[in-house]
Amino acid sequence: MPVDSRTVGVTWFQAYCTGLAAIGSFNFGWNIGSVNIPGDVLQNCVTGRKYYGVFPSCVFVGSNTVWGVVVGSYALGALAGAIISNPVIDRKGYKFVLSWFALLNVVGALLLSLTTKLPQFIIGRVVVGVAAGAANNALATYVSDISTPRSRTVLGGTVQLACNMGIMIDNACALGLAPPPRWRILFAITGVLGLVNFILFPFARESPKWLISKGRHEEARESLARFRNHAYIDDEFNEMVAVDRANKARTEDVNVLQVIRGETPDNLRHQLLCVSALMFFQQFCGINAVIFYSTSIINRSTGGSPADIPTLAQILSFIISVAALVFTFIGMVLGAYLGRRTLLMFSHLSMAVFAALIVPGSVRNVAALVVTAVFCFNAFFNLGVGPIPWAAASEMTPRYAMTAMSAIGTGIGYIGTFTIGVIFPPLNNWWKNYTFLFFMVWNIIATVFVYFFIPETRDRPIEDTVSKHSCGIHLVVGKRWQVPPIEEKTDLGGGAVDNELVSDERSLLGDTPVLPSIPDIKESIHPDPAEVNSKD
Repeated sequence: MPVDSRTVGVTWFQAYCTGLAAIGSFNFGWNIGSVNIPGDVLQNCVTGRKYYGVFPSCVFVGSNTVWGVVVGSYALGALAGAIISNPVIDRKGYKFVLSWFALLNVVGALLLSLTTKLPQFIIGRVVVGVAAGAANNALATYVSDISTPRSRTVLGGTVQLACNMGIMIDNACALGLAPPPRWRILFAITGVLGLVNFILFPFARESPKWLISKGRHEEARESLARFRNHAYIDDEFNEMVAVDRANKARTEDVNVLQVIRGETPDNLRHQLLCVSALMFFQQFCGINAVIFYSTSIINRSTGGSPADIPTLAQILSFIISVAALVFTFIGMVLGAYLGRRTLLMFSHLSMAVFAALIVPGSVRNVAALVVTAVFCFNAFFNLGVGPIPWAAASEMTPRYAMTAMSAIGTGIGYIGTFTIGVIFPPLNNWWKNYTFLFFMVWNIIATVFVYFFIPETRDRPIEDTVSKHSCGIHLVVGKRWQVPPIEEKTDLGGGAVDNELVSDERSLLGDTPVLPSIPDIKESIHPDPAEVNSKD
């Protein structure tokens, strides 16, 4: 018997298309990390102020607060990119956004690498931010659309994995390219990455769910067959068609304001709370203080002149970024066994512990303790807090609200990134060695929140999770709120699926089931020939 496509794991074509789409997130990480190691060169001109032709050796700032704005302006661009890309995705699809928005990296790279004044540098940061925001916004939903419940467990961490890979490779390059005028090459590379993304992504396939939503069923069937490695796709395809018809019978896609106001057919207040809170906690856990400023944090304990590039602090920052990449991969694997909810709580609680350890290490000037705590703080972030929030909207929200919910989550995330980028330098000046107590408190609050409000979505069909939790804000502790994983509903031998796969004790409309059972769907789309002849 052929394998039911809904039970397959990661196929090579899923991985291939996810990898191409992830170039945008790689670029996102590249531009996040690009101001860390060269930071002292750029803002404080530690290697001296001179000119190479018309190009200055630095973009002198002189104020930590202003430099915070420079660093955070990238997040504002990303927020704009996430907002702008939503209607473009709806009209043109994910392939268009992931291909064409990548060209903005070329524009931003030219502005950054040819910088002569601070305003030009800020504009360049905003432009590459727009490209990154659009890429991340499209990637999360695109990966969810092309994945099965099983493969989504692994591929769902792609955003964070690609982002950390970008940070790591950028930091490696920065050890040699931080001195002037070579830092300009560092910023020019983001344009090369944008061109690669633009050239390669047209070879990927469009999301089958997006094609179905536009009535392009034959293209959707071909696309789904490629993503499922030619497994038996009829049941899954019919399911997608039925869900799309049910959604369209009730509503068109909703926008951000409709979701926020609660003007949706389903009560999505709980999903809105969860997505918003997870992205908020992802930023206020303190990770961007480490990503943006780890060099200065570590240098306070290790000492050394920032002009002696590479300094010990810069080398350690690179090693930390390598560990972040390794732990992101480990987190993706652990997510397949421990589940989203458990991994999130473990990740936040561990970060609280290591944030607390940074404080005595800084107070007592114990460099080894500070470096170890920062290392572990970053590593445990990437086990769960890093990758999981990006997938939350796509795993808990009905299709008609998924793009809007994703935009809300990413918007909150980027505002948080900007806020931390701006407030950390003055906060660090005021609280000095005690700054990380601020992040310790937020991580403890996040752990408690996840326990009471975040449902488990590992291996769960999205439709089941949606129907179970679309009933307003509620606590998820207890068996009542548990959605059985797909293994409990699927017969792997014959590919037959339980008739309740797409409906639960609560349907998408309330107490009335919105979707028929799988046999009913198959009969409505592919009727029995004998029955048709009898009617004739």
